[in-house]
Amino acid sequence: MQNQEVNQQTTPKKRGNKKLPLAILTGALIGGAFVLIKDPAERKRLKEGTRSKKDAVSEYASEVKEDPSAKKDDLVTRVRNVVNIASEAAATIQEVFNNQGKEITEKVKDIKEESEEIVSTAKEAGEELQDVGEKAQEAKNELTEDSEETAGVPQEKVVEVNPQR
Repeated sequence: MQNQEVNQQTTPKKRGNKKLPLAILTGALIGGAFVLIKDPAERKRLKEGTRSKKDAVSEYASEVKEDPSAKKDDLVTRVRNVVNIASEAAATIQEVFNNQGKEITEKVKDIKEESEEIVSTAKEAGEELQDVGEKAQEAKNELTEDSEETAGVPQEKVVEVNPQR
């Protein structure tokens, strides 16, 4: 009894899944028919296209009926040519990739080495600037020590007697 309930529950889902593609196909057919009814130029183009395809297929079928082995051989030869061309193209692509890949790898290594040199140079410059900063601090300290020592001593004034004009 439970099996029947399970089967009944899955059946509507299956039917529901089949309705969407059917609805899409129906809508496409109705839309296509509407366009063909309303647009005579499109209708004429479709008729001519269909006729030319039908003629091409009929001609090919008659050629196959006349000499099936020749058509088969021709088709096999064409497929082999396509396979050969595709293989050559793949080999060329692989060769280019290998050559360019090596060149790109070398350039990446060069860039890495150059960037490491730049980082090293920047670190050295930073250390030198730090040393300069420490020396500037020492000079500042010297100046402040001298000015503190001379703060208690009276300053001498220099007076010019004959200033030049």
